[in-house]
Amino acid sequence: MTEKKRKQLLDAPTKGWKADLPLPQIPPSEPLLAIGLPPNFADDTCLELHTSRILNRTGAACCAFGVILCALMWIFLAFFEIRFKTMAGDPLLAVMVIGGVIGLPIAGIGMLRTVIAPPRDEPIRFNRKRGKVYLYRFHSGGPLSRKGWGVVPVVFNWADLRAEAWSRMAATTSAPIFAWGVDIAVVEPGTNHVIDRFQLAGSNANGEHMWAMARAFMNQGPEALPKYPRPPRDWNNDVPPYHLVLRLAPKVQWPADMDRESRTAP
Repeated sequence: MTEKKRKQLLDAPTKGWKADLPLPQIPPSEPLLAIGLPPNFADDTCLELHTSRILNRTGAACCAFGVILCALMWIFLAFFEIRFKTMAGDPLLAVMVIGGVIGLPIAGIGMLRTVIAPPRDEPIRFNRKRGKVYLYRFHSGGPLSRKGWGVVPVVFNWADLRAEAWSRMAATTSAPIFAWGVDIAVVEPGTNHVIDRFQLAGSNANGEHMWAMARAFMNQGPEALPKYPRPPRDWNNDVPPYHLVLRLAPKVQWPADMDRESRTAP
C-alpha cells in the first residue's frame, strides 16, 4: 500500500482525491473570513449555503447552440449536397454522415438541457438542532429522455458526512482544463464505507471554506460564521435581465414538509 493510500480516510476516495478535510465534529481552529458568497440565510437553527455545479450557464448555452447549428448544417449537407450514390461508394463517408445526422442533434439537445434544466440554485441546509443536512439534489437523465430529470431532495445525518478536496482534469468543448473542488461523501454510521456522494463546490467556489462554515455553524452556532458586508442574494428572483438562460431555469421550491423541518428545531 502506497503512502497516498494510507492517508486516504475512506474506502472509496473521490476521483482526483487530494486531501481529507476535517471531520464534522471538529470546529475551525481560527475565526473565518468573509470569503466568497454569503450564506443564503442563517439563524440559530438553520444555515443554507448556495451551491451550483455550472460555472457559466451563458457560455455553456452558447456552446450548445453552436452544436445545434452544426447539426443543422450537417443535416443540410447530408440531404442536399452529398449524394446517396457517393455515400454508397464510400462506407466511411456514409458512417460519418449518418453519425453526424444522429449524434450532433442529440449532443446539442443534451447540452442545452444540462444548462436549462438545473434549478437556479441547488442549496444545502444544515440544521444544527436536528443534526441533519438537507440537500436540494438535482438529477439529470438521457438527452432525449423524460425520465431521470428533476430535483429529488434528500436528508443525511451530519455525523455521517466526510469532506474530500479534489483536483482533476475536466473535459470541455474546446480542451481539457484543470478543475478543483470539494465532494461530500456519506458513510455508513461508524465506518469509512461510502454509500453516497455529492459535490459541495467546484472551481466556481471555495469548497474548503464552505465546509469550514458548515462545521463552525453546526458545532458553535451562527455567531461563529463570518460577517459579510453585503446581504445574501435571492437566487430565485434576483436574476439580471440579460441573464436569459438563468431565467429559463426553474426556481427552487422545497417540498413543504421538508422546508418546514429543515428550518425548525425538533
